[in-house]
Amino acid sequence: MAFLDVPGARLRYDVCGEGRPLVFVHGAGANATVFFQQVAHFSKRYRVICLDMRGFGGSICDAETFHPRQFSQDLARLLDVEAPEGKVAVVCQSMGAWSGLPLAVREPDRFAALVLSGSPTPAYGPHHKVLEVVSERFRRVAAGEKVPPQDLGFSERFVRERPELIALYQMLARMNQKINLSTITDPELRILPEDFVGYNVPTMVMGGVQNRLLGGETHLMAARCIPGAQSYTFTESGHSSYYEEPDHYNRVVEEFLVAQGYVPEENKV
Repeated sequence: MAFLDVPGARLRYDVCGEGRPLVFVHGAGANATVFFQQVAHFSKRYRVICLDMRGFGGSICDAETFHPRQFSQDLARLLDVEAPEGKVAVVCQSMGAWSGLPLAVREPDRFAALVLSGSPTPAYGPHHKVLEVVSERFRRVAAGEKVPPQDLGFSERFVRERPELIALYQMLARMNQKINLSTITDPELRILPEDFVGYNVPTMVMGGVQNRLLGGETHLMAARCIPGAQSYTFTESGHSSYYEEPDHYNRVVEEFLVAQGYVPEENKV
């Protein structure tokens, strides 16, 4: 593991494997460790970098000054250190989109590809209404209320068949700092249509049909707000397809990266 000091926080991240960098940014429910099934797969071909966002896992921040606007700045500082030359591929789960997409809009030359998974994204549109539900869910969790796994977006099948992975996810969530995530709805975080003028980062927005947290079609609406974005739908999983059906998820991400020419060094022509 490694640490990076940034304004108001000390970020922890993990690097595994060798080759071209592939960055994973988690959502609000867990932390970087939740990507263990992606690390096992992609680190055989890429240098996988998993970031604990500020306030999550081992990344401690000043709770008094915490705001999601800092997420993309933190990602930029990480790329300065771990990928200072050339473009990188970044995969963001759920709230992680508030890290990857604003940076891709501001500094597209950093990106070879961007994957947004299980997220309404900060690209503003009618689908943003769902963020009010998400904000309320965050409030309930922060208050110590017990929220059923289905209300966090897991499919009924996964909750029934994989209780050990639900328990692991809940353990990871308890490692996180108590911070106010309701500000994810702040208008200043919205990326408006005019902000996307000239946007050309290859982007894919993915989501699961069994997503009770956001709804099964929110990712399709979000993709339509991002110029040129592709979409992909997982029919057998919910909000966290990377966690529920990792083999399927990993294959889709890898095929997207290859289609953008972002292949391991030994496979480059």
